[in-house]
Amino acid sequence: MTARTTRPTDEQHVPPPREDDDAEAQAALGALGGAATGPRRAIVDALLSADRLRTPEQLLAEARAIAPSTSLATVYRTLERLDAAGRVKRASLASGAVGYAYCGTGHHEHAICTRCGRVVRVEPCPATVLQGPRGFRVAMHELDFYGTCRDCAERPDGDSTRA
Repeated sequence: MTARTTRPTDEQHVPPPREDDDAEAQAALGALGGAATGPRRAIVDALLSADRLRTPEQLLAEARAIAPSTSLATVYRTLERLDAAGRVKRASLASGAVGYAYCGTGHHEHAICTRCGRVVRVEPCPATVLQGPRGFRVAMHELDFYGTCRDCAERPDGDSTRA
């Protein structure tokens, strides 16, 4: 039996779904392995609709709006599997909590706002022109930019949404 899910409404202050969200959600669910349950789909949808880092607790609240049976344990297991599959970015928020953002596929880097948690995909990767130390063969790299997004930079201190 397949669980039927719906997307959050605009009244829930979630951005409208992007055209490629369904394909991306299916790819993410496939990367998880196992059944594509309603709670898992709700967690993936919450990640896809966010433009900021989300804590597991925030994801739980957003997922429960779609799939009320979602548990915090399911959120953590889903995040763990998505992380292992390279589908989420894990970073520290200004509050010290750990937040997650959906990454999708393809190599890219991230710019992360330390005030509001906004995550912006950086392409093309600026590190492609760099080389490792002489005699060192680089197999992979990870590069993140931390700073203040334009919206937060234009607000007085204390007026931004704290992540």
